[in-house]
Amino acid sequence: MSRRLHCPRCERPLAGCLCACVRPVDNAVPLLILQHPDESRQAKGTARLLQQCLQRCERRVGQAFAPPPQDGHPLLLLYPPDPDRPCGPSPAASGLPPRLVLLDGTWRQSRQLLRASPWLQALPRLTLAEPPPSRYAIRKAHAAHQLSTLEAAALALGQLQPSLDATPLWQALDDFVALQRRLQSRGTDARAQP
Repeated sequence: MSRRLHCPRCERPLAGCLCACVRPVDNAVPLLILQHPDESRQAKGTARLLQQCLQRCERRVGQAFAPPPQDGHPLLLLYPPDPDRPCGPSPAASGLPPRLVLLDGTWRQSRQLLRASPWLQALPRLTLAEPPPSRYAIRKAHAAHQLSTLEAAALALGQLQPSLDATPLWQALDDFVALQRRLQSRGTDARAQP
């Protein structure tokens, strides 16, 4: 059985390469994406595209994670509120913006990631202020407020860095949705992994 050729940059099969969808964004608020292993193999996931677009973005794949090294950026988890946890960014003594932590996976997988890494549970949380309905029509959501990782990141960055022009992220998402629809109409399988 022959293996399909993959793009060295986005790691997807060449037929589904997402590099043409990438729109560079110079974000001052760094992102840390903690991705469930099952989600890393989803062709329709947006975390890989988000990582390619953002200048300051790290993606880790696993089921449990150690905290990132201290670099002066206070950590802030993008997640629904918890009455027992503080909300909103903590002021940094260094004056640096927060490092936004995103959990990438289904809601069930994100809860697994949260439980498996206790340091995440202790982080202050950022909640999106009145998110619009998702425009990510190629993957089923159970509720209108559920967004793709790229959409959630774009909205969160807009809250934390109001001067950021997130238009390129929305263009990248629209291009990615169009790519996935073209692949689907041709019956092309664009799984992220062989």
